Amino acid sequence: MVDNDFRFRILVTADLHGQLLAVDYATGKPSDHGLAVISKKIQDLKEKNTILIDLGDVLQGSPLMSFHERHRNLHPNPAAIAMNYLGYDYFVPGNHDFNYGQDYLSDFISQLHAKTLCGNIYRNNKLAFGIPYDLIQYPEGPKIAIVGITTHYIPMWEQKDHILDLDFPDAFGKAQSYVNEIKERHRPDLIVMAYHGGFERDLDTFEPYVEDTGENQGSRMLKEIKGIDVLLTSHQHRQIAKKVEATLVIQPEHSGKGFGLVECYFEKKEDNWIVKNASVEFITKGAEEPDPTLTKMLSIIEDATQAYLDEPIGVSKDDDLVITDQFQARLHKHKIVSLINQVQLEKTKAMISAASLGNSVTGFKKLITIRDVLSTYVYPNTIVVVEIDGKRLKMALEKNAEYFDWKDGKIVSNPKFSYPKKEHYNYDMFDGIEYTIDVAKPSGERIVSLTYQGHKIADRDRFTLALNNYRASGGGEFTMYRGLKVVKELDTDIAELMTEYIIKNKVIEVDDPKNVSVIASNNLKTG
Repeated sequence: MVDNDFRFRILVTADLHGQLLAVDYATGKPSDHGLAVISKKIQDLKEKNTILIDLGDVLQGSPLMSFHERHRNLHPNPAAIAMNYLGYDYFVPGNHDFNYGQDYLSDFISQLHAKTLCGNIYRNNKLAFGIPYDLIQYPEGPKIAIVGITTHYIPMWEQKDHILDLDFPDAFGKAQSYVNEIKERHRPDLIVMAYHGGFERDLDTFEPYVEDTGENQGSRMLKEIKGIDVLLTSHQHRQIAKKVEATLVIQPEHSGKGFGLVECYFEKKEDNWIVKNASVEFITKGAEEPDPTLTKMLSIIEDATQAYLDEPIGVSKDDDLVITDQFQARLHKHKIVSLINQVQLEKTKAMISAASLGNSVTGFKKLITIRDVLSTYVYPNTIVVVEIDGKRLKMALEKNAEYFDWKDGKIVSNPKFSYPKKEHYNYDMFDGIEYTIDVAKPSGERIVSLTYQGHKIADRDRFTLALNNYRASGGGEFTMYRGLKVVKELDTDIAELMTEYIIKNKVIEVDDPKNVSVIASNNLKTG
């Protein structure tokens, strides 16, 4: 490399979801992913003229973080400890970083050594978290600008008290504004857009593959914002590393399964630094063993978490509350779903309840522990009760019926729930009503029977429906729920309500109403 050459690197993680250590919290055994697994490789690559950035959704998703949220006064934030140890330079908040409330997020940020970049979340007309962008002027090197933007869709999902007094302007609009400002005022040699959001269109054809709700605007940024040299994305849990026209694009996988590497080689021509060569790739784990230093740093809170998770809280009277097949648990509405609905109905006195399963959940063994609960209900959701009429209820059921498809003589899950992001959690199962889904029918016409207490439901019939706050806000493209009258809201997490229910009842017996049938009328088989 000649004297006037300059190498600049970006290392990027995203959607860690609290997976800091190489631990499978469902079993307590080691896992093959987590920040500790990729730590050594990150350190090996974090050389001179390198920045390390996380694109958000780090605080929620593991029992370790759930335990810390409940015992935050006893332990420093483990995510902050891990990120400070690795020397992160930047952090962009994600939507799930609001799940434990603003105070928790702000406290985490206060413990971080990294700068927070967030240019489109405001409080009282001022930026609420960090700065919108940063400029890096390397001595005898190029000037780099890096912008932080978060999906503005957060109010559609988050509990209202968690985002009180916050405003979320359009992510695309703010991104465009900052890029224009940076080009005019600072004239950098490279502009990096760090976006907690994904893509609404296929990056090869630019054909839509998800509904363009504004949740993901990465494709529009690529097409319409002139001047973005590097686009770092997240949120969809995909593995993307490619060049789209003149822009380097990356999205690292979730949960510490790897990280992104961007390399730009500059050459100085006269007074300007020009990118003469650039590459982007996805780096998988490099160490054979998890980082022992990071593991030791988190050992106290990890040991406390494991002890907490193994506390027995009740006994299952049934032998079949373990989930062994994730698809079959949805096809035949596993009894654990009925248990979640049972808890929601008891706590709210609603007429109907809806619940989903996380992408991969465990169910309950005979002796039920807190580990079982947190590995079965994996999100920090709360319950909302809405008033709904029969027409909208059927619309919601039709939307859920899109989960199934017919292939090779079997009922299977619709591929769109697996790609571009696994979204099996967007299939809800109901209790309190009886209904049949006919997969052989066209989408929108699949609910072939729908009754409440044996009576056919009419469009004007009215019900109270208990469901989680994410779904009640329309999350998962369930737009029919938006604007419904809210009858009641509970502040306690559903997982905590389930724990309380099990402790109170001690011996758990689950009703199995067999109220949901999934058929294909061309052969009347359920797969």
